[in-house]
Amino acid sequence: MNKMNKAKLNTVLKKHIPFIIVFLMIMLFNGCKDDRTQYMESKPLSKIEQKTTINFIGHWYKEGKREDLVRNFVREYSLINQEVNINLKFPEEVYYNREDLYSNRKFVVSVLKEKKPSWDIVRLNSEYFEISTLLGDPNWPEKYLVDFSEIEEFRQGTLPELLTEKAKEEWNGIIPGPYIEGQFWALWCNLNVAKKLGIEIKQYGMTYSDFLEYIKAVYNYNQRNPSDYITPIYESVDWPTARAIAVQLYASLLDSPEEFFLDKITDNRLNAWHKTLEAMEELSKYKPLNPNWQKVNWNNTTASLLNEECLFYVNGSWMYNIWENIDPKKTQNCMPAEFPIFGKQTVYPTIFQVMWGVLKNSPHRDEAVKFLLAMNKPSMAETWVRQTKCPTGIRGNLADISFGKDHFENFSYHVQTAYKDNSYRYSEKNAWILNNKNEDKNLFFNEVIEGKLTADEAFKKLKQQIGR
Repeated sequence: MNKMNKAKLNTVLKKHIPFIIVFLMIMLFNGCKDDRTQYMESKPLSKIEQKTTINFIGHWYKEGKREDLVRNFVREYSLINQEVNINLKFPEEVYYNREDLYSNRKFVVSVLKEKKPSWDIVRLNSEYFEISTLLGDPNWPEKYLVDFSEIEEFRQGTLPELLTEKAKEEWNGIIPGPYIEGQFWALWCNLNVAKKLGIEIKQYGMTYSDFLEYIKAVYNYNQRNPSDYITPIYESVDWPTARAIAVQLYASLLDSPEEFFLDKITDNRLNAWHKTLEAMEELSKYKPLNPNWQKVNWNNTTASLLNEECLFYVNGSWMYNIWENIDPKKTQNCMPAEFPIFGKQTVYPTIFQVMWGVLKNSPHRDEAVKFLLAMNKPSMAETWVRQTKCPTGIRGNLADISFGKDHFENFSYHVQTAYKDNSYRYSEKNAWILNNKNEDKNLFFNEVIEGKLTADEAFKKLKQQIGR
């Protein structure tokens, strides 16, 4: 093209540029309009923004890092699964009243009876028997709840000992959800108080003789320092727990773990309890309980060990989280120790419990199951142990998370591995000493440890109760 033709073309283009731009904009707009119209017809905006909402009753409200664990899991799950909205509400925000111990089971029963449940995931809190009583139906778990034991992904992420038929008996033949929470009971002690008394508490392998010397040390200190009284063993009227010490002493006198789990009164079991009462009579000489313990309310005195008001505090591993939420620094002075024994420690009060279940007729059952399965992972096991200092029924790399970090994690790992086949749920009832039929009979523990009855007098009364 010669120079003259190029000049003419440039002149024409410059003259018509505004028209060309307008034309291209119209074409572009029409194309976008067509695409947008087609998109809107195939996917209405309302459907794009719509999410599946899982209504989830949480747990551990105002319990420090355990509450954080639940909130963080919900937050992370929602971030990864943007099509799902988790409506997390804690029992305290919906129905739970700490003064009403029955509020959880009553709430669960009300949801189970709904034709279209208002909640997809309910907090079970291992209240099978209590809910069975309210419903009048021991088969309610199978009727109303999803059985996670039928899901391969769940089985792969759960400790094998929790998948047995024996383990399923707790829920009458099914497993309604992950065993995230493991618990152990312990003879908690305050290390600063022990130092003040000039004693060193054994965390493992404590004998009855050791324990007796510890109680004597507190008694002698109180005799010398009446204005600086230290309670030897904490006890409260609304949640008495000191009897767990006696139960472990009794268990160590039996011939085998199998005999401990018998639902049968035998001479050997009765004699073992008699010897245990004799030990309580010996302890009574040194005033092991606060003389005003029947005026003590547990909910108002949860910081007693933390504040160095007592040497021993009998309770579960959840106390770590309660104390840490009050004062993390002081919590380091609280050490979980094994209960004292006469012979060999063969059984131990440590359990793994199912906290949540998915309703079969939940409007979002599959999504709710997927949500709880995401919890049943090694990463959650590691987070749980690290933040709660409690064992868990979820498979995890315990070698990395349970050795050498502190006396809390070491103890958690110890009870989980040492007693996994011989653990039991501690209860205020008496089936472990007598049998289920006589579980509400008085064992006269309080009367003997307070010095109101001798061991022989108490044992005679006990035998009269059961017709022996």
